[in-house]
Parts: sequence; C-alpha cells; structure tokens
Amino acid sequence: MSEKPRIRSDPSATPKVTGPTDQELVLRLASGDEAALRLLMDRYDRLVRFAVFRMARSECRRDPQWLDSRATGIWQGFIQSMKRAGNTVPNSLKTYLLQVSRNHVISALRRKTPPWDQGEGPKATTEPDLIEATDCNPSVIVEELDSLSTLRDCISGLNEGDQALLARLEEIVNRRWVEAAGSLGMKESTLRSRWKRLLDDLRACVEGKTGG
Repeated sequence: MSEKPRIRSDPSATPKVTGPTDQELVLRLASGDEAALRLLMDRYDRLVRFAVFRMARSECRRDPQWLDSRATGIWQGFIQSMKRAGNTVPNSLKTYLLQVSRNHVISALRRKTPPWDQGEGPKATTEPDLIEATDCNPSVIVEELDSLSTLRDCISGLNEGDQALLARLEEIVNRRWVEAAGSLGMKESTLRSRWKRLLDDLRACVEGKTGG
C-alpha cells in the first residue's frame, strides 16, 4: 500500500489549538483574567523569545538576562495594550506579538547605542543588532522557528552514538577532526564518514517531516 503524499504545512499559519481561541483569551485578559494570560503565554512565549533572540543575537549572548528582560517587557506591554483596547482584538495575535517584539527590541537597542554624538568616540555608521532588528520579517521568524522545532525533533530521535557526535559539534564544524576523533575514541576517517551519514540522516528526517 503506497504511502499518502505529505502536504507541506504553511509555517506562517496559526497552529490549531484546543480550548479557547486567541480572541476569547484576549478579551478575558482585558477584563483582568490572569488565567487567560497564562494560556496565551503557553502558546506564544516561545515564539516571542525566539523573535527577541533572532533580532538581537549578540546582545542576548553578551547578557544572558537580556532576553528574559525583553520577553517580560513585551508581555507587560502587551497586557497594557489589550486592556486599553477593550473589545478590540488583533486579527492575528501571532503577527501582533511579533510586531510588538520587533518594536520593543529596536527601542531597547537604541537605548543602548553609545552617545557618539557627544564627542566620546568615532561615530558608528552602522549598529549590527539594530540593523538586524529593523530588517526582521515576522514570517521569516515563524519559518525559522518551525524549521528549528523540526530539527530538534529529529535530533531527539538519534541513537546514543550519534548524540555523542553532536556533543563534539564545535570541534567538527571548526574542522578540528583529529581532536574530535580523539575525544570520541575513533579514527578521523571513521568520524568523517559517520558525520556525513549523520547529516544525511538529519536532512532526510527534516524533509520527511516537512514534505520538502
């Protein structure tokens, strides 16, 4: 019996959820229902945090608390906006939260921009984090998160030996084959062969899950 063809899902589509709709939860949140906020965060906090990291990678890496602070600020601003809006609910809460995240990150990065105009140093022509945040497209964030989740699922299904290879990922991607092979107790040629097979397996797994 032939297997049914897989249908590639639209990564920008809002996933099906059980329970109250986003719109119902937003209206409950506006009336002061804290349980509604918890449900909304269960659905979208991971997306918000991924968006923050996607828009300001270097800042998040410099300060591990920065991402938490930004995510908290985004949710606080969202709560205030929804309470002010009353019965007005965004058509797509996902898109709305991504836009709020983008604006919040840009504002936070601008506050950290050095005051070069005060004669304290050379004027910078670009600010990498700010440029990345400005150019960030919400649909790209959703697609990247979707791809990352799929890859994570594939990695979780690897056997113990392949997991051990991934533990030496930094050495392998930097072409420190001898060092990585020594840590794993195998020949360099064996490691190279197994790494190629592992990449092929992961690629096949991702394509199988996405229909690519």
